[in-house]
Amino acid sequence: MLNTTYSPYWLILFVLIGLGYAYLLYSRKKTPWNPIWNKVLFILRFLVVTLIGYLFLEPFISNKKTTSEPSKIIFLWDDSESISKSESNLQFYWQSIQELSSEVSTEKEVDIQIIGFSGNEVSEQDSIRNTGKSSPINTALENIATNYDENLISEVFLISDGIYNQGIAPDYYEFPFQLSTLGLGDTTKKKDVILQQIRYNKVAYEGNQFPIEADILQSGFEGETTQVKLLNKGKVIAQKPVQFKSEKNIETVQFLIDADETGFQEYAVEVEILKNEFNSENNSKYAYINIVEGKKNILLIAPYPHPDIKALSAAIDGNDNYDFTLAIDGISNEKLKDVGEYDLVILFHLPNQANTFEKEIETLINIETPIWFISGPRLDIRKHNELNESVSLVSSSERDEAFAYMNSNFDLFELSSSQNEVMQELPPVSMPFAKHNFNPLSTALFMKKVGNVNTEQPVFVFYANNDVRQATLLVQNFRIWRMVEYLNTQKHEFFDEWVMKTIRYLTAKNQKDRFKVFPVKEEFADNEEIKFKVELYNEVFDRIYGIPVQLEIKNSIDSVYSFEFTPDRLKPDFTAGNLPGGIYEFTALTSIQGKKFESKGQFVVDEFDIESQNLQADFKLLRRLAQKNEGQFFNKNEIENLKGYLLSKEYPQILSGESETTPITQNIVPYLLIFLLAFSEWFIRRYFGSY
Repeated sequence: MLNTTYSPYWLILFVLIGLGYAYLLYSRKKTPWNPIWNKVLFILRFLVVTLIGYLFLEPFISNKKTTSEPSKIIFLWDDSESISKSESNLQFYWQSIQELSSEVSTEKEVDIQIIGFSGNEVSEQDSIRNTGKSSPINTALENIATNYDENLISEVFLISDGIYNQGIAPDYYEFPFQLSTLGLGDTTKKKDVILQQIRYNKVAYEGNQFPIEADILQSGFEGETTQVKLLNKGKVIAQKPVQFKSEKNIETVQFLIDADETGFQEYAVEVEILKNEFNSENNSKYAYINIVEGKKNILLIAPYPHPDIKALSAAIDGNDNYDFTLAIDGISNEKLKDVGEYDLVILFHLPNQANTFEKEIETLINIETPIWFISGPRLDIRKHNELNESVSLVSSSERDEAFAYMNSNFDLFELSSSQNEVMQELPPVSMPFAKHNFNPLSTALFMKKVGNVNTEQPVFVFYANNDVRQATLLVQNFRIWRMVEYLNTQKHEFFDEWVMKTIRYLTAKNQKDRFKVFPVKEEFADNEEIKFKVELYNEVFDRIYGIPVQLEIKNSIDSVYSFEFTPDRLKPDFTAGNLPGGIYEFTALTSIQGKKFESKGQFVVDEFDIESQNLQADFKLLRRLAQKNEGQFFNKNEIENLKGYLLSKEYPQILSGESETTPITQNIVPYLLIFLLAFSEWFIRRYFGSY
């Protein structure tokens, strides 16, 4: 099809110009040629001028190519450990699915893929190994929606036991494709005792007592009694009996422990195995607690009550390791001590134009107490910028309702990997419209997201320089995050984690050591790689590289792992790989300009075995999931019915078109045509003795 870049109506103008030009040139009555040749010359000049004008419209030829692709059926295979632990005929069902997919693919000319929860294709495997350490069903389905063209997907089949233990409930949202489910595993209730969870603070303070609470469920052991033991360093330090009442009851056992020894301490909670118990792997859990010296004093001052303060208070008050003081102007000023006695001061919507807490804020300018700024309306911008070294605010009352996302380059501390998924489900909140000026030394944790576009505009930044540590949160109404997180997950883990890790970072001492080696976080899962930050400085504290470092890691059973590496600018840090569960001590050694330096520390590797906690298949969830997404549920004994269902459907070829454009101005033909027309006119005029 012939089209033009500019409006084709311009062609009318060029036609009129061509006619006018030819008329002016060949309207004379006296010519060396007869009237017939005059008309020929008129037409030739008209065509030359009009064609030249037409080329100015940038004409092009558009060709539409149509291609056809087969529809896709995606089998999403649950490759988590829970199925292999409860389904004795797993290999039989795997081979049945392979045979079914091959037969349907051949007969119906449809493209069938079998993928695992990670998204990797597993179709070609002769036998399946379910080794996944978690069951993120919702995430796996969302990845299909993201990575595949939904127009090509005829249907998705989830082959699973319906147990999910990571992310939100998969039946919470609808997916943009038809989804059917096939249930594997055993739905029969077995006699079992389950240590559902243990609750404890990850940090305790020396000289205090701290609790460890265990929640225990049971099925089939009503009226029976068992023992719950607490062990430290392999020795039983306490035990309590528990009598089971009914299956609906959660039996809670609490142990109160003295924090006598600083450093990481490992405590094991074990429930005694009863006779005929189906699964003994879910009878124990480990708690790793860091016992440190002294509590931290946290102060939050605010000019007025606000729902965001309540959300912050709920996160901080739930931690016994901090003495939290809340001072609100005109309401609770009497609680306020000298601000210099606090380890961290949170300025909520301060400093403001009303000069609330002016004396306390003036004191903060002259001392090095860490400050967490939380911006709000009616701020005193001049005083704020004088006090805040991380960001210089630009005066603006305009706000945006926008989302937030985690900055992947943030490295001051690490949030749990699952928290990124939680954050993606949170609603928009109030964020600044203006672009503020951030200190180049500041590091952003949260960035602004407008619609589906990740901007480069920070909304939560940290700053550390010498003895000064600050954070600035430019988000308002963030309490909504805590509320929606609970609605989605029935927990406050994400909100409380970023709040508490912010406080822990700001209250940590900023050491000026010339050699620092420290893990990126204090607690790792056993399926995570252990990563260390490595920093070396010369005498004037300029960062230096290329110096060999020896690292020795030792666990509580005296297993030793030795490494040697040389940090450089491209790879300044070190990854030690995966380690089994336990408490580890590390010692790093190096020599800078002939002087020896040493860096020591501890970290914890937690055994990540949530797959053993629940082995009872949940076919009810699979039915709800299929019903919500216009699919069907099939039991594992109904594979023939599944095959009939697939063979009864039609899978049309999916047509897709793509246009190719070829500019005429890049072709020699129009220029050759114009040349021939112009040459013909010149030749005729020359033949009859005229120029």
